[in-house]
Amino acid sequence: MPIKVQLAVDMTCQSCVDDINGVLGTVPGVDKIDISLDDKQVMVEGTATPSSILKAIKDTGRSAVVRGTGSSSGGNIGAAVCIFEEGSAMGNHATRGLARFVQIDETTCFVDISVSGISDGAHGIAIHECGDMSQVPESCGGRWNPDSVELDRLVVKDGWGDLAFETDRFKVWEIIGRSMVINAGNEGGVLAGVVARSAGLFENDKQICACSGNTLWTEQRLVDQGHRL
Repeated sequence: MPIKVQLAVDMTCQSCVDDINGVLGTVPGVDKIDISLDDKQVMVEGTATPSSILKAIKDTGRSAVVRGTGSSSGGNIGAAVCIFEEGSAMGNHATRGLARFVQIDETTCFVDISVSGISDGAHGIAIHECGDMSQVPESCGGRWNPDSVELDRLVVKDGWGDLAFETDRFKVWEIIGRSMVINAGNEGGVLAGVVARSAGLFENDKQICACSGNTLWTEQRLVDQGHRL
């Protein structure tokens, strides 16, 4: 099914627009590209996945954030955000990153995760039953994922890691109020946060992130460079 993908992208001049047009034109499934330099917004229509579109733009060296997706006929299905804080295994509960969830269609959810300042290596990711952050990971309950296994592995190198993927293992409306927990071997839940509803496609034109006060792309760049939010 054709979809629209809305992204906030750090663009400063027409050269940025030309570069993004060029790289997106090589992504299979991209049918239409609409770029607004003034609004720093990119709209893509077609059958390409949000993760492939996001990767293509990031490969140009520019920071980008998927703000929402929806069907080409209009309408937002669902979106959510999770702000990660350090769990009890790490100590001081500093903010370390975030995850964004956007429902692409009735069965597929796009997930975009960025973290910084945690140990290098492969970290497991899972949705847990509860949104209680009082004693991570025990207070988060058991894994809620329908098959009770990790969603994926987030690889952290030099204190920073990101991951973008599509999944049909849950829908946005099923995880609101639950938690996402990032683990590392025997460390337990090193990062965790509550999944909360957020604005979807065309529902919020703000360029400032409420959790950090930075523009969306500055926030992403800070994470990309290994800094805390």
